[in-house]
Amino acid sequence: MLWLKLSLNRLPLNNQTQWYPGHIAKLDRELDQYLKQLDLVVEVLDARIPISTWHQDLSERLRAKCPVLLVLNKSDLSDPNYTEPWLVQFRKTYPATLAFEATTGKGKNKMVEKLLALGEPKFKQLEAKGLKRRPLRVGVVGMPNVGKSSLINALVGKKKVKTGHRAGVTRQTQWVRIHPQVELLDTPGLIPPRLESEEIGIHLAWVYSIGDRAFEEEDVLPSFLTQVESLYPGMLQQVLDLPPDTLLSIETIARRRGYLLPGDQEDLRRTAQAILKDFRHGRLGRLTLERPV
Repeated sequence: MLWLKLSLNRLPLNNQTQWYPGHIAKLDRELDQYLKQLDLVVEVLDARIPISTWHQDLSERLRAKCPVLLVLNKSDLSDPNYTEPWLVQFRKTYPATLAFEATTGKGKNKMVEKLLALGEPKFKQLEAKGLKRRPLRVGVVGMPNVGKSSLINALVGKKKVKTGHRAGVTRQTQWVRIHPQVELLDTPGLIPPRLESEEIGIHLAWVYSIGDRAFEEEDVLPSFLTQVESLYPGMLQQVLDLPPDTLLSIETIARRRGYLLPGDQEDLRRTAQAILKDFRHGRLGRLTLERPV
């Protein structure tokens, strides 16, 4: 099911080989084996684009195996006016849904409490067999760059797993104890082999949930500017310090920042990389680019 109306211009992504790399395909094939080890799953979405980072086929596979806690991560970067409506929308189908700020750890206690509550049937099952309670085995899954490793580090309270702002940083699984009764399994990001729409692929490119070899930043930035301007009119001109009534375009931003190539040509790639980096780090403000309908 989709709760989002997409209306961006269609832009081409590069070929399927670059879009769906081999290590992700391998993990997808092995997923059922990993699920046999797990009692629970934390499914992580990016609160700024929750529908695009929601791997719906994966969700169905997970929920067929074990209880799932759905987490809207990076809520410190999303617009607070829309995070709660998204939570309300998701909870209609997935009651165990909460927001989390991986950069600050806000929501840590609530998440651990929720995991323990979801794991209580497993604890009861062990006790019924005359076994002692053991730590819950919880897998952390989701698309690349939604902040799975950052979430784990925030729950641990220190950097235990490698993080980064581009897809593909986590290449193998890793167990981490976050609580006497909870162990988390960090996993590489999983992406669907095919997308429901080209627009979703563009959204994923904005946050680098797909590898940067699958797209060119200067090709996806214009749609990003259009989307932000449609949802937050005039905000980018102010944040980017553009003169009033200036056309919002990659070329005008390049000239304003002095990103020029020999021959007085705008450096579109450098401009696009800089703006998307500012977005990922929250320097353009708290933005939610997909809205519930």
